[in-house]
Amino acid sequence: MARLNLNPELSKGDRVICISMDDEYAAVPTGIPGTVTHVSVVFGEKQYNVSWDNGSKLALIDGADKWMKEEDMLNRRRKKTDESVFVTTKKNFLKENFFQQNLDLFRNFNVRLLHQYLKALRESGVTNMLGAAPYLYMGRERIAHQHHYEDFDGEREEAFERVLDMADEIKDEMIQGAIKILEKTNQEVTPRRASRQIEEYARKMLMAYTKMAGGHLNH
Repeated sequence: MARLNLNPELSKGDRVICISMDDEYAAVPTGIPGTVTHVSVVFGEKQYNVSWDNGSKLALIDGADKWMKEEDMLNRRRKKTDESVFVTTKKNFLKENFFQQNLDLFRNFNVRLLHQYLKALRESGVTNMLGAAPYLYMGRERIAHQHHYEDFDGEREEAFERVLDMADEIKDEMIQGAIKILEKTNQEVTPRRASRQIEEYARKMLMAYTKMAGGHLNH
């Protein structure tokens, strides 16, 4: 298998995907894409200012963080179409024990509703699905603002309208599910704890969707 092309040099306008960031509290999550807005050298290290698709403005620092160009990630996935690809069927889904290992997801969230939303999100093409988890809790207003200037063709526009129509309901579903889990585990419900639960289960839901959709995260 070809090695990942980590930390290539970037230029203004390049699309980049965060692999890991050396920041314990404010790091951009793995898989979030963004656009390079400025390149500079700080104390001898290259620094790339990035407008991340989840709204963050944290910079990438060479020697501390890891990233890939979005085009390299997509090309890598296209090459795999010529290889043997495992497609998860319902039987294999159960055999992997994913359901049993993630009962809290299926018991506390409307997985069917979330699956429908992620399907519409994928069809809209507004984000690489590697970075789709935050769209489960962004809400209509934030998503609409982030993609206000984008042009859509007919099918993509219809899918994006479904995303917007469902976004607030999906955000509320994630919040209510997170609160249920905190209450069931006798934890005090605080904004910080709820936020952590929402982010964790958004990632789990994306993984479940990927398995049920056939194991592919790219568009």
